[in-house]
Amino acid sequence: MVSPIRIGGMASGLDTEKIVKDLMKAEREPLNKLLRKKQQEEWKRDSYRDMNKLLYDFQRSLDSLRFASNITKKKAVSDNDSAVSVVTKSTPSLSNYSIKVNKLAQPAVPASAQLQVDPSISGSTSPIGSSFEFEIASSGGSGASKITVDANDTIDKVISKINQSGSGVSATYFNNSIVLTSSNGSTFDVKVTNGDGSKLGMGNLNNVTSSNAGTPGVGAEVEINGIKQTVSGNTFTYDGIEITLNQVTTTPSTISVKTDGDALFDTFKNFVDKYNQLIDAVNGKISEKKNKGYQPLLDEEKESLPEKTAEKLENMAKSGILQRDPILSNVLDSMRMALSSKLNGADPLFDTLSEIGITGAPNGKYAYLEKGKLYINENKLREAIEKDTDKVINLFTQYDKNDIGKTGLAQRLYDKIDIAVKQLSEKAGSTTTTTDTSVLSRNIETLNKDIKRWEDRLKDMEDRYWKKFSAMEKAMAKTQSQGTWFAKMLGGSQ
Repeated sequence: MVSPIRIGGMASGLDTEKIVKDLMKAEREPLNKLLRKKQQEEWKRDSYRDMNKLLYDFQRSLDSLRFASNITKKKAVSDNDSAVSVVTKSTPSLSNYSIKVNKLAQPAVPASAQLQVDPSISGSTSPIGSSFEFEIASSGGSGASKITVDANDTIDKVISKINQSGSGVSATYFNNSIVLTSSNGSTFDVKVTNGDGSKLGMGNLNNVTSSNAGTPGVGAEVEINGIKQTVSGNTFTYDGIEITLNQVTTTPSTISVKTDGDALFDTFKNFVDKYNQLIDAVNGKISEKKNKGYQPLLDEEKESLPEKTAEKLENMAKSGILQRDPILSNVLDSMRMALSSKLNGADPLFDTLSEIGITGAPNGKYAYLEKGKLYINENKLREAIEKDTDKVINLFTQYDKNDIGKTGLAQRLYDKIDIAVKQLSEKAGSTTTTTDTSVLSRNIETLNKDIKRWEDRLKDMEDRYWKKFSAMEKAMAKTQSQGTWFAKMLGGSQ
C-alpha cells in the first residue's frame, strides 16, 4: 500500500512533518525496546548454537576413544625386512604370521618391434607423403585392426591411430623409429594391405613385420603359515597386511602384529588438543566482558553511521551475551569432574589420567589461568602405553551400564556433554532442524507478534496526528479566508 502524500503547514506555516515526527519519536520508544530485545535474543540464540555445535563436534570425536575397536590400531612388524617387508593396511585377524619365500615373481617381457622411419621424414610432426593401409593382428586378440594412413598424416598422427585402434599394441616415436609394444604380452604381426608402407619401415604390399616374442610373467611362490600360495606379483595384501617379497628364504620370516603405540599416543594427543580448544572457547564465552551502556543498533541508527563504526558498536553490544551462563558453566565443571575421577576396580597404576601422564596445569603461580586445560607428560604416557597398552585403553573404553564409577573416562565425558547439548538445543534450537520449538525461538516469535501490534498501533497514532493537524490547517485556512473577505468588505465601504 502506497503511503499518502502529506503536505502540512500551508495555512499555519508550521513544519507539520517535523512536529509529527518528533511526537512519534517518543511514542516509538516502546517499539524500539522490543526491537532491541529481539536482537539480543537472536544474538543469544546464535551464540548458544555456536557453542552447541562445538560441544556436539567434540562429542562425536570421542567415538575414537569410547570403543576399543576404534582406539586400538594394529601394526605389523617383520623380523627380516630384507627378505619380507610389511605395511599394515587394516586390522589383521592374527597376532603372528609365518612367511617363507620359495620363488620371487618375474614380470612379463612384452613383445615388440621397431619400424625404421625413412630419413626423408624429418621428425614426428612432418607429413609422411604417401598413402597406404595396414593391419595389426595380435595373437591374443580377436582379429586384425585396420589403419588407414593419408599422405598428409604425420608420424604423431599415425601413432595416435595405432594407440586408439584397440589392437592391444601401443606405439611411440624414438630415435627416428616407431616402436611397437604389445600391451597384453602377445606377439603380433604388421601387414601392409594397400599401397606402400616403406616410408614407415613396413615394406610393400603383403609384407609382414612380426614382433619379437615376449616372455610371460611368472608368479611368486610363498608359504604363509605353512600353506603354499602362488601370487601374481612380489607385493600383495594378505589379511590386512601389505606384504613385499624381497628375496628367497630358506627359513620362514615372522610377522608380528602388535598394538601401534605411536598411533595410540597420537590419538591421546589429538584428544587433549581438541579438549583444550573446547575449554578455551567455552571459558572465553562465559568470561567475556559485558559492556554497559551498549545496546543493539536500530536500522535507522546503522544507516546513519559508517559501516565500521556500526560494526564496532554492534560487537560491543554483543560482548558478554553468555557471561556466566549456567549451562556452559555446568558442562565445564562436569567435564572436569568426569576426567579427574578414578576408574573403580582398575589397576591403581592405570585408574586415572594422571597415572598415565595426562594432568591439569602444573602447580604454579598462574595455574588457575589455565581453567581446566589438560597437559601431557609425553615420556610418562609413552611408558604407560609400552608397559600395558590394554590397561591404558581400558581407562577410556570400559563400560558398565549399572555403575558409572566403572565406566571409562571417554564414555563419562560423552554423557556429560550429551546433557549440555540437549539443554542447549532446548534453549536455542539447532540450525539442522526444520521445526524449532526452543525457548529462545518462542521468545523471538512472541516479540515479533508484539512488534507487529506496536507497528500497527503507531501507524494508527500517526494517522490521528495528521488528521488533527489537517483539521487545524483547514480551520485556519477557513478563518484566514473569512478575514480576507471582511478586509475586502471593509475596504470597499470606505
